[in-house]
Amino acid sequence: MWRVYSKSFKVSFVSLMIALSLIFELINRALPLRVPWGMSVDFVALPIMITFFILGTRYSLVTAFGMFLMLCMVGYASIIGAIMKTVTTVSMVVTLGILSTCILRGPPQSSYKSVPKYSISAIASLLMRCGVAVVLNYYWALPLFFQMPVEKIIENFFFGSYLGFVSFVSTMNVVQGIVDLVGSWVLVFGVARRALELQI
Repeated sequence: MWRVYSKSFKVSFVSLMIALSLIFELINRALPLRVPWGMSVDFVALPIMITFFILGTRYSLVTAFGMFLMLCMVGYASIIGAIMKTVTTVSMVVTLGILSTCILRGPPQSSYKSVPKYSISAIASLLMRCGVAVVLNYYWALPLFFQMPVEKIIENFFFGSYLGFVSFVSTMNVVQGIVDLVGSWVLVFGVARRALELQI
């Protein structure tokens, strides 16, 4: 049986997670690990995944929207980076949410305690993230950021190789996805969840 939190706790927790996303973005700007058009490996989306495991899909999406607003104001690549970060993260959240509800028949709090179940679902969410990232980068983000056709971008940055482009974008997103998926799971099921149950 998963814990039912009060509405005031949920609002406070979501607000805290949005603020934490902002802090992580400020740290990321000071110590960046990114490619020229703004894609980065960071902890900015970690609070969204933490919210997903503790409060479920709906509240994690609210947190994602809050992160989007924060990134629009202080993010490296402005609205382009904010949209990419938000959409790729949301694609993982939605995939995990659908799998936990429709297949595992339970909320994330109970469905993903099992490492095997979570591992399979996490792989599915990574595949979804990579697909979304490749499509958005190809048709929208890169052409808009560089103000040139995507074919020219692939020629300049990826030696004319579409496979190289797909591999690079997918690798970046797999690494980022693993950081978000593993980091949040360890924090929630190994540390934070026990602390919350003791205090509330």
